Amino acid sequence: MSAPTAALGTEVLDVPAYDGARAVMSHRPYVVHDVEGRPLARLGSTGRLTQFRMAEEAGRASRRMRSIDDADWFGLLRRAADRVTARLDSGDLDLWLRALSAVSGLPRRRAARGLRTAAQDLARMEEILAAQSPDGTVAAYRTGGSGLGWSWRPAGRSVLVRQPGNFPTINIEWLQALATRRPVLLSTAAADPFTPVLLTEELYAAGLPEHGVSVVHGDAPALRRLADQVLWPGEDVPPDLPAGKVKTYHFGRSRAVIGDRLPVDAWQRLAREAFAGCGRLCVNMSSLVVLGDPEEAAEALAHEFAARPVLPLDDPRAAVPAFPDRAARDALALRIEREVAAGAVDVTAAATGVPLRVELDGQAFLRPTVLLVDPGSPLFGTELPFPFTAVAHVPRSKAVAACAGSLIVSVVGEADGLVRALAEEPGVDKVFAGDQFDRGYHPCDPHEGHLADFLFKKKAVRPGALA
Repeated sequence: MSAPTAALGTEVLDVPAYDGARAVMSHRPYVVHDVEGRPLARLGSTGRLTQFRMAEEAGRASRRMRSIDDADWFGLLRRAADRVTARLDSGDLDLWLRALSAVSGLPRRRAARGLRTAAQDLARMEEILAAQSPDGTVAAYRTGGSGLGWSWRPAGRSVLVRQPGNFPTINIEWLQALATRRPVLLSTAAADPFTPVLLTEELYAAGLPEHGVSVVHGDAPALRRLADQVLWPGEDVPPDLPAGKVKTYHFGRSRAVIGDRLPVDAWQRLAREAFAGCGRLCVNMSSLVVLGDPEEAAEALAHEFAARPVLPLDDPRAAVPAFPDRAARDALALRIEREVAAGAVDVTAAATGVPLRVELDGQAFLRPTVLLVDPGSPLFGTELPFPFTAVAHVPRSKAVAACAGSLIVSVVGEADGLVRALAEEPGVDKVFAGDQFDRGYHPCDPHEGHLADFLFKKKAVRPGALA
């Protein structure tokens, strides 16, 4: 499947959908083009009848998946991970990575790193799932993990996972769901139809039971309705999904609180957090809540941003994403320019001498930006899909309120009791401080809660626990 074809006059990938282990193309596939209009890939499509079969077969696959003992099951996942890593190391995936970079705007080396991270996560699923289990063992996902008077059981037979489009190589959510032995119906994002197909291909090659995973490209309303549960990225949930059936994930809005007596390397570490995943992750630091001088903080961060310039996507040092959709780039730029016209200060403009909108090698970019704003600015607390941080002074008495609605709040330096107050704030998911203020994402931490708590639930079983 990874071999290029010549049907469109150039190197073009066939990227099928998957009805279980069966690759599905079509007579009139959807063709993906690069920014210059050259064809990159042909995507397989699935009709409603095929989607109905996918959902029906997924419901039957769960029992087959739970029949595999733990050593064999996690060995299967590790074999698939090893196969992906070997293909990366051999250069076999270079054409795929070039297509992924062109479609998503990610620097090629960052796209490869994202795929490698997905393989690493797949290889360590035993550790990740043990951290979420009610008894600390992975056997619970197979046996029900019975305790006195209760049993831990799947909340459904299948789960539809819509891939996020913010950082296209994020696959941890559906890989976790699969690792719990839940059949997955996977709906890919337009920014990356490639990575899910590569992972699915290698999972089946490693011995995944039939219909453990099925893949469709783009929206799949039939599968949404037929799946027992749905994992949906962001907060724009389709109206046809009832609240109890869906769990949202990866909608971000992470902040840092800047206190007193900062570590000497604080600004370098904060900049790395802002640039992680090319600024397209839910854990990126989108805002700085500064208890002291906001101008000093903005200038220090802008100095670090300036050390990470816009570079061609094939440059191994590149860390800034392009926008394949120039209109989307211009719409974001207009939002920032309106804030500047209203009184915000683009601190990186002075630090770099580079305009906000950058054109390079025919690609559209936004220069990494530190914006000094009033805390009432609509961009303060807003997550944008490139390295961007809004900086504002907030009185200590209002700092917790300013952080409400955050995925991560990083407390940098000394902040007199704010760590405890933030930990008690229901609208803050994670609080990191001290030497771990830049911990970011770790797959064993609760992340918008534990996924297993959505996929499974305890059921009362009397008079005794099940075997």
